[in-house]
Amino acid sequence: MENNQNNLKRTKYTVVCGLLILCVINACWMLSDRALGSHECFVSVAAREMLASGDWVVPTLNGQPRLNKTPLSYWLVASFAKITGRVDEFTARFPSAVFAVLTAISILYFVNQWLSFRIAVLCTGVWTTSLAFIRNSHMARPDMVLTFFITLCFLSFFSAVNPVKSLHQRLTIPPYPRTFNGVNSSERRRQVAYSLIFWVSFGLANLAKGPAPLPLVLIPLFFFIIISRKWSVLPKLMPIIGSVIFLVIVLPWPLIIANKLNWDLILWKHEFVDRLFGTYARGRYPFYHYFLMMFKYVTPWVIFLPMALAAPFYKVWKKKQPVMKFLWIWFALDFIFLTVNLCKRQHYILPLIPAMAILIGILLEDMAFTRKAYSPDFVKRTLQSYIVIIIGGTIVGLICVAVLGSQFLAGTIIFSIEAIIMTLIVSVFFATGKPGVACGMCFAGIVGWVMIFTLTFSDVLDVSREARDFAQKTVQIVPQSDKLVAYEDISTRFVQYFGKVVPVIKDVSTLHEHYQQGEWIVAISGRVKKLDKDNRFRKVFYRERKEGVKEDASGALFHITAPIVKCSDAINR
Repeated sequence: MENNQNNLKRTKYTVVCGLLILCVINACWMLSDRALGSHECFVSVAAREMLASGDWVVPTLNGQPRLNKTPLSYWLVASFAKITGRVDEFTARFPSAVFAVLTAISILYFVNQWLSFRIAVLCTGVWTTSLAFIRNSHMARPDMVLTFFITLCFLSFFSAVNPVKSLHQRLTIPPYPRTFNGVNSSERRRQVAYSLIFWVSFGLANLAKGPAPLPLVLIPLFFFIIISRKWSVLPKLMPIIGSVIFLVIVLPWPLIIANKLNWDLILWKHEFVDRLFGTYARGRYPFYHYFLMMFKYVTPWVIFLPMALAAPFYKVWKKKQPVMKFLWIWFALDFIFLTVNLCKRQHYILPLIPAMAILIGILLEDMAFTRKAYSPDFVKRTLQSYIVIIIGGTIVGLICVAVLGSQFLAGTIIFSIEAIIMTLIVSVFFATGKPGVACGMCFAGIVGWVMIFTLTFSDVLDVSREARDFAQKTVQIVPQSDKLVAYEDISTRFVQYFGKVVPVIKDVSTLHEHYQQGEWIVAISGRVKKLDKDNRFRKVFYRERKEGVKEDASGALFHITAPIVKCSDAINR
């Protein structure tokens, strides 16, 4: 008996280690390969200037206050940069990778507490192999940090209102445990711990990207309490102490900034109120935008999404049903809020995906192992559909690559062969009654596909490479001791890769005064033509924008006496 328990523990440790290794690989694979995008540079530049100035309270972007967003992401990148000594692609993105892995660990822990170890592993595997995880763990934006804290909010809240004793606790609780208002002392300690986790994570979520967590967390929890009639639990969640903790975390920074602005909060009104009603930075996405994004972000598990949305309402799930309903409320209410919100961005849906990943993991466990909700015939048809989709998609992809160009054909063939082989291997293990091995091979296969795909299409995925190259060539041309100013505007990507603050001058007459003093002028995209037409400025370097790349990848340098530099000379200099 003892040997069996030891073997079971070793098996669990092995599975957890293997899953976490896959998680880390997926989060960190080629993390620094692509150049930072413009929105990523909002974080990286602000963190770099924070380190340079020593002011960790008022973030700046190219020398100007950057108060649009709360500062936790800047602090994380700046803190890590103190270790690495620089703010580059790896340093800027590493916090997102870390918090993506932490989100996976939180799913593994809490689902194991609620349901079972096997379900927890499958839910974690679904999250780790989803496009939401892969894409956003490789971005320096604050959204993955936000997602972790919002996920921790929901998971800790559910554990607090539904205290679940572990097997060890059930075996060691004395016959007559001490109670507190009808709850034994052990459960009360757990309830207090989870309540504290909820309030701390709620506060940190708002510090990561406030005030987005207020509606994203409070709306689903409000409806969950109404539907489940758990009003009596609220006083036990430490609302007074918790609110104090929340305010201590959230309030200091905005109060300090508001005081520095003399309480002129029009910027925050634009960001937090006008965005909601679509009168500021609305975007051009249709109302059904998130219907498309939810399928995109759960790729490659899209076939399970409609099933997961319908599943919680069937009684066949029995003891799993309360968990599934809670996850459904989390996903559905936030989805409705985002859809009604007139300001739409695709990454806004990211904090909802962990809920869907857990729902899909519960479905997978039933289909692969217990088969109480789904019959073997249904499982067989679903697996066959997946095989057809993967093989059919592979063939179509090969044809498209062959038609569009041959430079990626070899890599695409390797990627396609690996996809087909892994699909067949997984199918064989399922067919021979080894679903555990099949699931493990499936997760490992998806990680392998991601690695091969990233290697094959790294050039295509690096959409900011041209902008980075232009900034780095500017560094090569402009002496370090000389001053560079920009005409009318400058992109964050240029500031990031130039490495210094680039003052922006909008008035041409003032610009010419700087030019006469021997300062360098940089103009990007359409502003180059404006200065070209002005005979007072002499262009010494010009880089054209290649077809299909963003405008700030092109630009020109102007100087009164410097020699004219050809693009090829700048590369070799």
